[in-house]
Amino acid sequence: MLIRAADLALQVSRAHFAADDVEAALERAKQALRLFVRGGRVGRIPPVLSKMTAALRKKGYDAQADQLEQEAAQALEEMGLSLDEARQRTPQVTDQFTLKRGTLPVQCSGCGAPLVPDEVEWHDAHTAECPYCGTVAKAT
Repeated sequence: MLIRAADLALQVSRAHFAADDVEAALERAKQALRLFVRGGRVGRIPPVLSKMTAALRKKGYDAQADQLEQEAAQALEEMGLSLDEARQRTPQVTDQFTLKRGTLPVQCSGCGAPLVPDEVEWHDAHTAECPYCGTVAKAT
């Protein structure tokens, strides 16, 4: 449940960011990063952190992006890892089925959440799991 909570915290963070409530977005993003660490999914942190800091910097929130990077580094450090070591644990797109995977529906049929190919857990080339509710989605 920690990973689903982390994914939901990311979704809330995106909503706050879209509403220009950057401080609330930052708090939820930090919460998501801590939940990924507690849930043992440190490999998810580098790509998520990269997307979040890029979005912040694009809108001119460089200090907040730096703060988020520091929070991620601190959370990883508590586990005895660095950000570089977490990057090594990030799943690489080298599996044959990953290179030839199908196209996911835009939304989960179970909960309506967005299904982003880089954020779902793929079971094979045509089957992925919604990170929010666990519903299995079929790719075409």
